[in-house]
Amino acid sequence: MFRRYADVSVIALDDAFVVKDADWFDARLPGWRQSAGMRLFGTSLPFHNGASHQRLRKAMAPAFSPARLRSLSGVIADAVDHYLKVLDEQPRDVAVDLHALLTLPVTHSTVCALVGVPEEDGPLLHDLVQPLLGLIDPEVGPRALMGANRAALAVRPYLDKLVAERRNRPGDDLASLVAGSLTDDEAASALALALTAGFDTTLALLDHAISALMTSPGARADVTGGEPAAVDAVVSEALRLASPIRLITRIARRDVTVGGVRIPAGQEVMALIADAHRDPERFPDPDAFDPGRPPSRLLSFGGGPHYCLGAQLARLEASLVLPALLQRFPRVMPADLPHPNGRVNARGWTDLPCVLRP
Repeated sequence: MFRRYADVSVIALDDAFVVKDADWFDARLPGWRQSAGMRLFGTSLPFHNGASHQRLRKAMAPAFSPARLRSLSGVIADAVDHYLKVLDEQPRDVAVDLHALLTLPVTHSTVCALVGVPEEDGPLLHDLVQPLLGLIDPEVGPRALMGANRAALAVRPYLDKLVAERRNRPGDDLASLVAGSLTDDEAASALALALTAGFDTTLALLDHAISALMTSPGARADVTGGEPAAVDAVVSEALRLASPIRLITRIARRDVTVGGVRIPAGQEVMALIADAHRDPERFPDPDAFDPGRPPSRLLSFGGGPHYCLGAQLARLEASLVLPALLQRFPRVMPADLPHPNGRVNARGWTDLPCVLRP
């Protein structure tokens, strides 16, 4: 297990390490193909190396192109405006849940537009895919696996129907891209990945950034002004302090030494991103929220060939939500501590109690 920033960076970025893939599962987890959850989620993009990874990534990448992000920015801005109007109708000086009333529904709208499904299906799809995220925890017990299997069996018919529709009537969404270039199983896995990652990683970023801003007057003022560089610095610092993905596991392709530790070929290693981002050797006063830190490479979205395709979309969403919220409610304050979602890896909150103060 590696915690230092220098070591975690090597494991995340160096081609001496690869991800667990189907070959690895076949050798060490016989019978994994009989698990509906593993077949759907464990065969998606993060579980591929080399040529198969490049092929799947190429199929999905146009959905995150600069042109597509410009189009999605309008969807996000409209959603933010709508849900801020909903917040306007809430009582003042009484606790409201910004997670339920703003960050979650805006994320639903964004991901639905990205994938190509009706916005009203967002809450259903979000609930359906939640158990799949348990498959990226370091240890997946029988209960988590059973939940992932149920989730896969529930959501797969929806995804198959969507893929079939897009093959007949393609559009400009992710579903059309994967329907036109991937097999049924690959397309369903790609869409399941987009739903799980799109909902929860961005949601965690938004919630943690808002929470940090509510207790940081200087950063709050900078974001309220809407200066892009200031907003980006806040987003980066929120990603550092509360990375949506807290750890990664990798397999050594060859004998390699990291931080003075010899790792033989084939050995599985765990790298703790959350700890690396609080390494005092890299980040002085690491527990402080300080958007004025010198720019530094963050590992929140991975690195190398596995750098998250949706990283820029997550940042875009945050860049639109944060200034708009603070311009509408410049004195919004925390009302209580949020409740954690209980996951080891894709850790986030289930609520964000706040008091709205214009």
